[in-house]
Amino acid sequence: MAAELSTVNLVDARQEAERLSRAGRQVEGARLLIGALPQAYASEDEYAPAVRVLGRLLGEIGDARAALTCVWYTNLGDGGDSLFPHITPADRARSLAARAFKMGSSDGRAMTLLSQAASEFEAATLIAQAAVCREKAGEFPTARGLWSRLCQMITGSSEGDLYACGLARFNLARTSRNVGDMKAAREATVAAVHFLEQAADRYETLGQRERAFDCYHVLVAIGREFSTLEHVLEGYVNLIRILREDQLRSHALQSYEEAIRFVREKGEISAAATLARELSAFARKQGMVPVANNAMHMQAEMWHEVAKATLAREGPPEIAENALLAAVLCHAEVGQFRRVGETYVELGNLPIESARCAHYARASQRYRDARDERVESMAWSQNYQRDAPFPDVWHVDLVEWEQRGSATDACADILLAPEPWSEVVRRRALAARLTALQVEAPDAKPTAEARVGLVKVLEPIELYSILSPLERLAGDPDATVRAAVARALGRFLYKRTFIPLRRLLSDADSSVKQEGNRALEQLRFPHAFDPLARIYRESTEPESKLAALRALAHVDTEEAAEMVVGVLLHAGPSERESVLSTVAGSRGDRLVKAAQAALPTASAEVAASLRAVLKARGING
Repeated sequence: MAAELSTVNLVDARQEAERLSRAGRQVEGARLLIGALPQAYASEDEYAPAVRVLGRLLGEIGDARAALTCVWYTNLGDGGDSLFPHITPADRARSLAARAFKMGSSDGRAMTLLSQAASEFEAATLIAQAAVCREKAGEFPTARGLWSRLCQMITGSSEGDLYACGLARFNLARTSRNVGDMKAAREATVAAVHFLEQAADRYETLGQRERAFDCYHVLVAIGREFSTLEHVLEGYVNLIRILREDQLRSHALQSYEEAIRFVREKGEISAAATLARELSAFARKQGMVPVANNAMHMQAEMWHEVAKATLAREGPPEIAENALLAAVLCHAEVGQFRRVGETYVELGNLPIESARCAHYARASQRYRDARDERVESMAWSQNYQRDAPFPDVWHVDLVEWEQRGSATDACADILLAPEPWSEVVRRRALAARLTALQVEAPDAKPTAEARVGLVKVLEPIELYSILSPLERLAGDPDATVRAAVARALGRFLYKRTFIPLRRLLSDADSSVKQEGNRALEQLRFPHAFDPLARIYRESTEPESKLAALRALAHVDTEEAAEMVVGVLLHAGPSERESVLSTVAGSRGDRLVKAAQAALPTASAEVAASLRAVLKARGING
């Protein structure tokens, strides 16, 4: 039921809707309340009663799915049983699953509800969501059958993709192991790795590194699940590479430490020491000296472990010698000179040729009275943790794939998972789902105006999960809808946002391209550098190139600053002028430093431009 946004407050709207209901005009009352719902910042004492009245009115006029949506907001899945005969199996499943999650896994009734939810999902042919519920209910044999069925469906579907194939096979491997079929688990694991590696390569080729990141994240999970070190290393090395390139420093440091810890626990000490060396170099480059020192200490300790283990198994003494020499370098770099002397003593006692032993003995004497310097040392994880763990994308992304860009489903998931979201976000999701139910109904023939209305109510939600519906709407045949999507994407600060936006930037309709360029300028977050740089380098649209350049001028990273200064050095007058007009409003310091560094070797004309940049920031060049 569509309605124009009402300016009446929620209390007045609720009272008027109740009066209309008593007069038998429930449709008008419901329309009035729906129009008032976007007032997302009202107090809950005003908002919740209005939603309850709306739910009752919607039930009375026979709009059961919309009525249940109101129940989800107020009761988180509880209640609404009288509506069950009149709603879809998928919505019944969501209600049952929400009740189960609310009870908690320790409640036996929750497992029964999850089984019922799985049956409803399966009836709706939502196999991934059915399998997830079966897993959470502990019904692994049934879940395994569903994952196997989904593998066949994706492989045989024209819409199947490598990433979804890999995720489905990983889930098949996990559940096969849970039922004791290790042969099937190994076969599924090999297939999963194959598909994920192919998907990651394809995503990176297309410049969609955020999707490649998910592939590598699953490779790490596969390695951890099945204790295959090569998959853990492959996954972590690529995760860290992408995180470093995207300027996500804290996540990169955390991933380094996780990788080192896992590899060390598995006894691959040399590999762990190599990772520690990389961690130390990265942390030092970031100016995080205590973290770098801690990594260097870890590296030295692990090289000592390698030497000790080599001698214990009577391995080649040269390996122990090389490990101890690596430890010497680590100790010296952090000023631990007493430890340098002690390590030379160990080197002098190795079963190697006497000349080298004598050399190491003499070296140890030089450090006889040395002292270790006091250095600040701290593990990154000691005081910093990720804001949230990475999600189980092998479930989440398959559910998204299965939902195929449905705004109705995406908003339902937000409503029924309240813990991560604020009241404001859930209210926006409520208003958006009520709109989506009308626009996306199987028998609906919504106008372009109605589809634009759906984009407008999705826009303020700003969550990653809303990108899938927007991607779907970005392919709408009507240019006004595509323009609305382009405008909305400027509020979604995710790398994935660039996937639909790049298509819209080359749209045949000029209004769509114009809105896309405006949105592009708003995407100024640090890890937007790579997609912005690709658009600048590859776009054939001059306005899009300039929009990307203006956005880059506000991205405060070394790479972005160097690129912007490079434009001043080498590009034409229009691009140079775009930088100069934009940089005055930027706030980062890296652009200033890059301009100062380039000034001495620049030509007279370019030097004038660089001085203009500095002057715009209040600095005399």
